[in-house]
Amino acid sequence: MARTTMSSVDKALTLLRFFSTHLPEIGLSELARLSGHDKTTTLRCLTALKRNGFLEQDPTSRKYRVGLTPIHLAQIREHNFPVRTIIARHLEHLATTLEETAHGTLLMGDDPVAVSVRDPDRALYVRVEPSGVLPWNATASGLAISAFLPPERQAALLARPDPARFTDHTETDPDRLRAILARCRAEGLARAHATFENEVIGTAAPILDSAAAPVGAIAVAAVASRMTPELQGRIDRELRRAAAAITQDLGGPPAPTAKDRTHASDELP
Repeated sequence: MARTTMSSVDKALTLLRFFSTHLPEIGLSELARLSGHDKTTTLRCLTALKRNGFLEQDPTSRKYRVGLTPIHLAQIREHNFPVRTIIARHLEHLATTLEETAHGTLLMGDDPVAVSVRDPDRALYVRVEPSGVLPWNATASGLAISAFLPPERQAALLARPDPARFTDHTETDPDRLRAILARCRAEGLARAHATFENEVIGTAAPILDSAAAPVGAIAVAAVASRMTPELQGRIDRELRRAAAAITQDLGGPPAPTAKDRTHASDELP
């Protein structure tokens, strides 16, 4: 009985993941198609979510949208664990100083989700969707978080079938991804060169909690045509500084020194 109940809860909560700023309202048939469930199962899940305030239903279109309960719960969490607020303090400085898009990502379940974005004051910049789910294997934020997961969670991630491919540069091979994650962990930074979007270079640093577990990442998404070694160096320094400050605010471990990172890199296969 407990297994059946958990399965139903999991199916219902999974439906919430399909809503986004680009897809704020979704009908029953579309949700059934997206989730792979039959209409009867989907409707039962939607009814439970609606009854508990997680979803609302437009009386005219009959489509569903996110309700007030997630907002209420998010406010409670932010009051007691204000990581989003702490991240936001650093994004304005990054976007202004580097003149590229800065964004913060939090790990929600098994998915990295962009929670806060600051755009630079220039005409051409990378657009990052707030509340958008980021693929773990194709984005700097996803790699930075994944590199610091406990071994068993990282192994489960690498064992997932058919990682998504977005460009010709997206890595999907488990062995090569494992090596990329090892290097990210050793360097304390993740880089994604045109792996999620062409002409975009992403760099990210992990944010750790008091147990040294990754809770998110802070990142800069730069237009590839503007990237230079000097700019990459500045991005690296600023992200390391910001990630260390956020991690410290969360009670996490101190940032590794340059000597520590060099030693860890030397031990890579």
